[in-house]
Amino acid sequence: MELTQALIDEHVLILEGLGYLKLARDRIEKNQHPPVAFFKNAVPFFRNYADKYHHYKEEFLMFGFLAAKKEGLLDLEIGSLRHQHESGRGFLTRVDTSLKGYDAGNEIAVTSLLENLAAFCSVLSRHIFMEDRVFFPMVEKELSPTEKNTLLEQFRLEEQALETRNPVEKNLELLNEMQRLIGGTYNDD
Repeated sequence: MELTQALIDEHVLILEGLGYLKLARDRIEKNQHPPVAFFKNAVPFFRNYADKYHHYKEEFLMFGFLAAKKEGLLDLEIGSLRHQHESGRGFLTRVDTSLKGYDAGNEIAVTSLLENLAAFCSVLSRHIFMEDRVFFPMVEKELSPTEKNTLLEQFRLEEQALETRNPVEKNLELLNEMQRLIGGTYNDD
């Protein structure tokens, strides 16, 4: 379970960030606009920690390993998870592009921000649920102890390489700053 537990532990931090985004979204809906600085911390957290650090290990290490082992039998499941990653990237890009207008009080930008926040939170929350409850238990059954150790070692090597370009501590600082700027606590709903 050590292999998937590492990814589940990372999901906890991503879910915390999603909790802050949901709180921001709820406040915007009530015309209580969080500072743009909140989003200027959120976007790099999700791009760097969730995507470049976490999703990289899933997509390029785990999914590739499983696809080769199962010779196409898991293509639908893997394709669905990859599609959710891609959708999330698109929603996050649109969140980022709406920030200048949001900061200027442009209602079209505010609406775009709301739409993309809602979609991003929804897709990523479902994605994490499906991985934690369905996909990862299946991975644990499909891989032998030797294969799990091989993949876990690949995770560790990749984490070391990623750490030089994308330090986890810096991403945790972004998450803490999100919490400070939103002035609320993470709510796991």
